[in-house]
Amino acid sequence: MKPKKNKNAVVPSPAITPPSEVPPDQKKILEFRQLTNQAAYFAKLSEFEKTDPGGKRYEQTIKFIHELFEQEEWFSENTPYDFKRHHWSKIADLAYLICGYLKKIALADSPQAVEQLGFLTVEMTETLTQLLTVKSDACKKNEALIKEISTKFDAFWTEGIKSNSELMKRTSRGIPYWPMLRFLNTSANSKKQFKRIAGDLELGKDCPINVSENANYSLETPINSFVWKCLRHFQNACWVIEHNMLPTRRPIQSLNPVWEWVDVPAKTFEEAAENYVIKKIPSPATGRPITAGFIKREGIPIYKEICKLDPLTKSNAETWADKAVMPYVKIEFPDLRKVPELSAINTGRDGKRYSPVRKAVIQSLEQMARKA
Repeated sequence: MKPKKNKNAVVPSPAITPPSEVPPDQKKILEFRQLTNQAAYFAKLSEFEKTDPGGKRYEQTIKFIHELFEQEEWFSENTPYDFKRHHWSKIADLAYLICGYLKKIALADSPQAVEQLGFLTVEMTETLTQLLTVKSDACKKNEALIKEISTKFDAFWTEGIKSNSELMKRTSRGIPYWPMLRFLNTSANSKKQFKRIAGDLELGKDCPINVSENANYSLETPINSFVWKCLRHFQNACWVIEHNMLPTRRPIQSLNPVWEWVDVPAKTFEEAAENYVIKKIPSPATGRPITAGFIKREGIPIYKEICKLDPLTKSNAETWADKAVMPYVKIEFPDLRKVPELSAINTGRDGKRYSPVRKAVIQSLEQMARKA
């Protein structure tokens, strides 16, 4: 005889796995997502996609860039004189902006950006060498046109028209190197071509370090690399700040091109530098705060002092260390342990031991500087 069922008996519920007993496979997935912050990636991706459904804004941007190129192509083919002397290239401006972003994204470790940077660098280096060694058909036609204009009209109408090497001199005069293709086949590496191009560009003429063939230093040495980066930064900062204190002339696009002063120059060094101080500004695209600028406000007195210094030589290397490099290092690198190039120097437990760094900086400046 079967026992009667107790209707009031409590039926046990199915066993629930406690949180601490998540199955191993699921636990690994959770750990992976937490480690990679994957949820935040897909959430932000979804958020951005909502602002541009179907990628229409992206497609419109690409279309607009193609339209800009077609406009510039028309000017280059149909009005070559004004295209060379007066035309302000929007494509060149966009390239400067986009290449700057590409560099930052590549340094942020984007595989696609790194791959594209490698490809574009080779393409651009090939084009750069071509512009300095071989005259294109467009260049030959323009030269003939300019020559005809100079013989028939006042010299004013060809004034300011520069060759390719002259256009690049503002960059080349300030640096000790120039990009060119290098071959594994060493016999294909032409020293003669490099020397000719370097001469046309006046390579290194205004460079703060010694660029002669007899110079005895290497920028592969960590401390030299670090000091050169500082000098290069000073070079760029002083140029843009001092340039901002000068009025700028640009042509008015018309049938009778005339020049007018369009920018009001800054009255003081501090006012000029303020335009480049690192600050948060609203993004032009989204309104979200983004970081702009490349100098710290507390560094303005340092840049002002640097602009007054005599050019670097072996005899004033210590002055450059004490008035330029070290003051900049102290505000830019509060923890010297985080600077890879200084890893071989004992900077103390808190990374604030500057005296051995100063000694190494002076030695580096003396080694790289020109003779007085």
